[in-house]
Amino acid sequence: MSAIDTAATAAYAPIPFRSPLAREAALLATRMLAGSGWYQRLFERGRLRDHDVLTLLGLEESDEYDGRAGAADLRAAVERQLRSLQARRGGGRDRLARNIERLGDMLHLGRTECALLRVMVIAARVNHVHDFYRVAVTTERDFLELMRHATGCRPQDLAGAYRPAGTLRRSGFLDSGTIGLSFPTALNDGLADALLSPSFDEAGFLRHLVRPAPPPRLTLEDYAHVADADLVRDYLAEALSRRQRGVNILLHGAPGTGKTEFARMLAGPLRASVHEVPNCDSDGDPISGQRRFRAYSACQSVLAARPRQLLLFDEVEDVFGSEEDGALLALFGARPRSADPDRLRKSWVNETLESNPVPAIWACNTIGAIDPAFLRRFDLVVEFRAPGAAIRRRVLERYFAPGQVSDACLARLAAIEGLAPAQAERAARVVRTLRGRSQAARDACAERVIGASLRAMGHAATVAEPALPAHYDPAFLNTDRDLDALARGLATGHGARLCLYGPPGTGKTAFAHHLGRVLERPVLVRRASDLLDKYVGGTEARIRAAFAQATSDGAILVIDEADGFLRDRAGAQRRWEVTQVNELLTQMEAFDGIFVASTNLVDTLEAASLRRFDFKVKFDYLTREQRRALLLRVVADTGEALDALRPALAQLDRLDHLTPGDFANALRQMRVTGERATAERLVRLLSVEQAMKPEGRRRGIGFH
Repeated sequence: MSAIDTAATAAYAPIPFRSPLAREAALLATRMLAGSGWYQRLFERGRLRDHDVLTLLGLEESDEYDGRAGAADLRAAVERQLRSLQARRGGGRDRLARNIERLGDMLHLGRTECALLRVMVIAARVNHVHDFYRVAVTTERDFLELMRHATGCRPQDLAGAYRPAGTLRRSGFLDSGTIGLSFPTALNDGLADALLSPSFDEAGFLRHLVRPAPPPRLTLEDYAHVADADLVRDYLAEALSRRQRGVNILLHGAPGTGKTEFARMLAGPLRASVHEVPNCDSDGDPISGQRRFRAYSACQSVLAARPRQLLLFDEVEDVFGSEEDGALLALFGARPRSADPDRLRKSWVNETLESNPVPAIWACNTIGAIDPAFLRRFDLVVEFRAPGAAIRRRVLERYFAPGQVSDACLARLAAIEGLAPAQAERAARVVRTLRGRSQAARDACAERVIGASLRAMGHAATVAEPALPAHYDPAFLNTDRDLDALARGLATGHGARLCLYGPPGTGKTAFAHHLGRVLERPVLVRRASDLLDKYVGGTEARIRAAFAQATSDGAILVIDEADGFLRDRAGAQRRWEVTQVNELLTQMEAFDGIFVASTNLVDTLEAASLRRFDFKVKFDYLTREQRRALLLRVVADTGEALDALRPALAQLDRLDHLTPGDFANALRQMRVTGERATAERLVRLLSVEQAMKPEGRRRGIGFH
């Protein structure tokens, strides 16, 4: 033993390694330190007192150390440790080397990239490697110098392997480190686990990054309400056949509208495998947006050689940001930025969207905060909304087993306008779990579950009320136009714009529902509460959405109390009041279906608005004959003789401001109180209804 070795032994003594990986880390560290000769730098920074670097090197201060050892003693100890580690290593390939070689074959990695991967895996699993970087590295040139000694590769080759366009960076394997360099110095955790696994293969590696999509419950016909569903299928079929690069489709819409299920469903008709980028790890902990995007990029590289593959990236707000994230910025006039802007550089995301070898389907709830530079790189952008009544019924029948709930329950649930497929699925799951109950109990359970879900999502209505009262008959509508002739004309398939005006309760909205029943078309009703939005421009967006949904569903669109949106613009005091009117008029003119606007205040509508309606139908108070006929129909079951009805009919003749709605009100009151619907009781209640109206207060009415 030389004098230098003796001094080194006196100052530093070797310690046993806790694992073979710790021994490999010590070999890398001693190579880097011996090659660079930066011993004095370690002492100058005073970091050896923390013992982190010594532990990494497999050394500790000897009991005989008197505190006077310097850089020369450390150098001798490191060189002696390096010789010892190299002698004990042997010439065979270890598990890590074999797995890296397999991954290199999958991704066509070069020698330098494989060598770097080995360093990164060891650094990912031995904490003190990064401590060594922080002590030894000052510049990026320093870092490349250390990598040269660790791998034996040339600096120019190392710089090329680190470039953003290189396979390692584009695959998402490398992550930003903690030493303040632009070069990534950390490795994707899933990749490190996979490369240290005793049974590394492509399938096992993929399981660390993505999961196979579960079997779908819906079919393409369940998405007939999505206008571009066929287009998405046909486009992806061609892209898969041609192995086209840069294919990206964005699906957006409210939660539960079936976006994820749609992507899974495409596996069947396209004869493709769908893989999903998870949003949580194997322990159930959430995964950040930048980690999810890197896993996605890695899978793009691995799956590129496989035919007929699709990748689903759900909840992309993690990557591109959400409207909630950008709301505060928007208040101050700033544009929302993508999530993790320092980690996911815009240029990298753009390049990934333009060159991905595997077609990708991206799904999110809102697109308002996504940068237009990202949006324009999607080939197709498809909006998902809750389906129409017919498709809702079909979806419910898929999720609920035959006889599980009654047909009447299915009909009530299918009538709920805002019901989404995901809500139907969860309600069916709850009903299945609570097995053994009566059908009536199962019906109640399904309606309670869906009602609670709708309320939680901010929908005021749960199970829909009947659109028409039981006694509804268009014969009891007093209008200035033949409604039967109008319905026959509309049945020919022509679109029309109808303005129904008149006092409240005269049957305007009810006639729109009757028209839907006659024409066998769904009716989409929008009230002010459905359309008004607290943000500027939000109301216009909701108006556009209503017309778009009516077009998609083939529905009759009804805007109730439309005077709030078609008021005279000359009296507008705020700019948004004008833009709302303009938007509604623009949508009316472009709409080729049946549009119905009902109003109690036709005098407030401007001439330009009224001119755009093909039919303006006045609904007036019931005539004397209509009032008598409606009363006789209502009390027909009481068995009262006609002579006994004469006083009530005489009093009814004096109530000349009654509407069908007044009769409905009176009947509801008697149902609540349990009174029998006699003519006398009914007319008494009707007289009170008329007395509450301005016209009724101007003249004395009632029994005297």
